[in-house]
Amino acid sequence: MLGAVKDPDFELKLLPGWERHSPDSAGKEKMDAALKQRFMAANRPELHATLRSQLDEAYAVMKKQDVVAYFAQTGDMGDSKAYYPASILAAVRRSPDGSNLDAYVAQAIRDHGAKPLFGDKRFVRFERESTRVLEGGNIVVTSIVYMTPIPGSQRRRGLQLMASLARPESMSAADEKFIGWKNGLDLCVSTLRWLPA
Repeated sequence: MLGAVKDPDFELKLLPGWERHSPDSAGKEKMDAALKQRFMAANRPELHATLRSQLDEAYAVMKKQDVVAYFAQTGDMGDSKAYYPASILAAVRRSPDGSNLDAYVAQAIRDHGAKPLFGDKRFVRFERESTRVLEGGNIVVTSIVYMTPIPGSQRRRGLQLMASLARPESMSAADEKFIGWKNGLDLCVSTLRWLPA
């Protein structure tokens, strides 16, 4: 209404069974209904109650982080057996002082070893790891951060895609399966296409 140009939407070619979800209340209710159906079919209603609180927390965090979409393997996988213990959050990143994001990218290169995704300089990519303690043992969470400028923003706004990938602590980072998961996520992000307004 004030004449500001809306950022273009985007799409990704998704992995088998992956779907795009909205981080709003309608998206949360849809996800909750799917979880409830799944756990009722498995005769485990108590798991739904536990995950419901985690779902509420996740949606509150997404709202704080300006998440515009998230992607997860929640759909029908067809004949594919390729399960990914991962998700991707898409958020709009802005410079706090209103300047361009060049300083952020330079810092990512300097501090995290960020590099172009498959040599494509439109994207920078870097990884971080953390360990989380669970009842059944620790898991290692690898966060893969991808950043690309939003067209028409003069690099003042960027689309940040953050893939979170979990593996058991006993699985090495050099494990072929884990490397395959990371490559699949990289390929998915590399297909990003901006849609006309």
